[in-house]
Amino acid sequence: MNKKFNNINQTIWNLVRKDAAIQKDLQRKIINMRALAKHLIDKNQLSASLDAVISAIRRFQTREEFREEEKKLLNVFKGSVVSTKNNMTSLTIALTPRELFEKLCVVKGSGFNYKIATGDQEAKLMIDTPSLNDFKKNFPKEAIVKEEKELSEINVKVSSIALNTKGVLAKMAGEIALANINIKEIIICPPSFYIYIKQQDIVKAHESILKLSI
Repeated sequence: MNKKFNNINQTIWNLVRKDAAIQKDLQRKIINMRALAKHLIDKNQLSASLDAVISAIRRFQTREEFREEEKKLLNVFKGSVVSTKNNMTSLTIALTPRELFEKLCVVKGSGFNYKIATGDQEAKLMIDTPSLNDFKKNFPKEAIVKEEKELSEINVKVSSIALNTKGVLAKMAGEIALANINIKEIIICPPSFYIYIKQQDIVKAHESILKLSI
């Protein structure tokens, strides 16, 4: 295989891998190859010929690796437990992980339900909105830099097999993206994946994930 031909294949395969909608249509064999090839050429300003791009797409379809990965992903979600929760708020606090945990160790009151994702200088807490005002009293006002309400949580509890299968998170995110829904936050605590989206999108997002577990 010459270098130019190989470069075309790699370019097209990378583009297809990044697009969940294209992969799904290829898997279902419901996509027009010529139209897809023209779309990829026009969108990415490729210098390759239409026939070369069509050939690369067909090679991607027939690759054993692609077929096996899709087969595995279709099976690992079976039996997953999916639950949802509404009325959540995302609270961004300008504290280092150490500063945050020092505060949380002496939080006043009880019954607060929250999940944490930390960065170097900021932390994001997902908390039940009814508890928000009381919870915020435990932090300096200047440390609270952002809050976003009207969020919903999707909790996907997967099997041990799914945890050891590559592409599981990408598959869930891809299905939600196909429903034209933006993911606000993801927190992973195996075997659970907590996905946060706007509350108005919860029904469609829930349906998208449920399709994987059937």
